[in-house]
Amino acid sequence: MKTIMIVTDGLGGRPTDIDGKTCLQVAETPEIDDLLARRGTGGLMDPIANGVRPGSDTAHLSLFGYDPYEYYTGRGVFEAAGIGMDLTENDVCFRTNFATIDSNGNIADRRAGRISESQDELEEALADLESEKFPEVEVRFKRSTQHRGALCLRGPELGGNVSPTDPHELGIPIPESSGQDEKSKKTASILNEVTQQARKILDKHPVNEQREKEGKLPANAILSRGSAKYPELPSVEEKYGVTSSVIAAGALYIGVARVAGMAFKQVEGATGTVDSNILNKAKKSVDELEKGKDMVFLHFKGADNASHDQDAEAKTKYIEKVDDTIGWLKKNTDWESTHLSFAGDHSSPIQYGDHVADPVPVMITGPNVRRDELKTFDEYSCMKGGLGRFSGNLLPMTLSYSNQLPKFGA
Repeated sequence: MKTIMIVTDGLGGRPTDIDGKTCLQVAETPEIDDLLARRGTGGLMDPIANGVRPGSDTAHLSLFGYDPYEYYTGRGVFEAAGIGMDLTENDVCFRTNFATIDSNGNIADRRAGRISESQDELEEALADLESEKFPEVEVRFKRSTQHRGALCLRGPELGGNVSPTDPHELGIPIPESSGQDEKSKKTASILNEVTQQARKILDKHPVNEQREKEGKLPANAILSRGSAKYPELPSVEEKYGVTSSVIAAGALYIGVARVAGMAFKQVEGATGTVDSNILNKAKKSVDELEKGKDMVFLHFKGADNASHDQDAEAKTKYIEKVDDTIGWLKKNTDWESTHLSFAGDHSSPIQYGDHVADPVPVMITGPNVRRDELKTFDEYSCMKGGLGRFSGNLLPMTLSYSNQLPKFGA
């Protein structure tokens, strides 16, 4: 049998979203409702645990069946993996921003005006970064989208417990990193060294000289945060015995899935925003299953973007866009041999504009599912669903319906 796991990022909401209702309640979702009512069962899920406010990285680990308290080392490693950096257990990774430092040496803009061009040239210039204090450590930088990127240090005796050089504050100098233990002190020393090198390389780079002539903010520094060692994570195939693919656009979600051993499949038009071509993602998921993959993880990001922007209308429209995509899947999936789960990775209410600990609605549908009485899919209806309220582990739950889980015990 086959399995599809769909996560609509930031799906859940609160009655403060729109006139006493959540965006999911207001959205027209006939395809999702029909899929649940005809073949499924619903419930509420705490992404990590009741009362724990989840990050997207820790939530996805938990949904995949990995205890984030055991396996989570930080976000940097997932960002690096998500943009295609080759990683080993000897790496310490950071999320980075291109940033603007003013003439007084203070941070003027943490995102260098959200730089959107010539990042490849800046990345090439930073290829010569190195540690003179610890030449045995390899330094690698790779840019991502806009101002984002990743920095990885590879070598012996490195620790990941270091403070960031990104203070999330303007008008102050770049702070020095410090380590909590001897290995991390070594890492912090290299990070400080590399940060100073990057300043010198970028400050007089032709790209930045041209940006200043055009009245744009120069990308004359890198700020680092989210330090993380590569986690010792068993792959999905080792853990569950299934082959798998991830179809997503955001580096973080690609990275978590890749570290878990899923093969990343790129899709034309996938942007990770509300304008993303999520229909192409759905088509690719069916294609992956037809080519022999046992499971596909499908990630939709736009609802969370709208939530952070506190835009209820955009979130509602995006949910309706997801519903249309579910409608295509409903018509083009072999429902005699496929089980599908659908949920959010956290709730992101419009009024608050960020992640909260509220549970998210979830459903599992397919031929082996014991149907409940639910007819609509939202935060309120799912309180009465057959799945009840549970924490994480959505992937193994879905695989169990497809008879794809190994037995525990004799």
